[in-house]
Amino acid sequence: MKNASPPPPPQQQHSAFGIVSIMLGAFSFSIMFLFVKLMGAKANTFTLVLYRSLVQIIISLGTLLHADENPLGPPDCRFWLVIRGVFGSAAVCAWFFGIQILPLPDAVTLQFTTPPFAAVFAVFLVGEKWLPLDMFGAVVCLTGVAFIAHPTWLFGPQENVDTTDSNDSGLVLKALAVLITEAGAAMAGLAYVSVRKIGHRTSPAVMVLYYGALSVPMCIFGSGLLEGTWNPFLLDSSFNNVKDYAILLAMGFAGYGGQWFTNLGLQHESAATATLATSTQIVWTYIFELAFLHETINGWSLAGTGLIIGYMLIVAVIKMSAAGQPQEEEQSEPLLKEIHVAEEIEV
Repeated sequence: MKNASPPPPPQQQHSAFGIVSIMLGAFSFSIMFLFVKLMGAKANTFTLVLYRSLVQIIISLGTLLHADENPLGPPDCRFWLVIRGVFGSAAVCAWFFGIQILPLPDAVTLQFTTPPFAAVFAVFLVGEKWLPLDMFGAVVCLTGVAFIAHPTWLFGPQENVDTTDSNDSGLVLKALAVLITEAGAAMAGLAYVSVRKIGHRTSPAVMVLYYGALSVPMCIFGSGLLEGTWNPFLLDSSFNNVKDYAILLAMGFAGYGGQWFTNLGLQHESAATATLATSTQIVWTYIFELAFLHETINGWSLAGTGLIIGYMLIVAVIKMSAAGQPQEEEQSEPLLKEIHVAEEIEV
């Protein structure tokens, strides 16, 4: 049984392939969230994440066994694989806590502050540089997220939302929720950088397996702490038809696709740029809401969509145009050496 997949291109080689993979991952996650919305209130969030994780574990194990690859990964990668799983699942729990306490637009906006954290972690842990284009992109994409999510601190409270909870305990709880949600964004950044640290030494399926396996205890802990039940395996009594189980299974497949493509993209692109590409998830989600949930079109949301997609297209064009330059330089080096040797012989 192999410990790793065949070695792919060098980790330093970045192209539009990594960005496209991340965007496909964001697309898959958006499909998953569409299934979650279609599920309604038939199961609490941690129960849905738990069953999604179980489906991901089954798919990952099947894929790895078929490829004759060790599900545990190479020994020198296992520490970072655990970091990927622990901090990735902890980030989800922190985000769910924020959703329960904060207005949803505020929690969503805080979630997408991950790119600056990932960029800083990548500088210290992987030795990557946070380029000016990525710094500019962080501002552009976060602005786009805010335009789509409509956080209350920018657009005011939503209609039909109770804003009377202004006592000291309520304010303290909201401040705590902001800190925990922001900590979740930081943990997600560390989880993404751990993929950069692992590099091409193992396949994306191994990372999905670790994430799924380590999400199970996190879901049990989160369900007990936030939902009041330590048995998230129990489904609601209304969960009793083939359609519900089909949606649950499809949610797991979509979640697997999101994780797999995200890990693949991070293996081929720097953490700063890759995490900016994850912002397209909110764009896909908005499009699905318009198409399937009949949400109304909003000018701010369209502007935010244009900002995020426009920036990612510009980056993709830059990556594609620069992809061939290193190869041309490498091909010219032998010729330069031959000329240099010939000059020395003449001398």
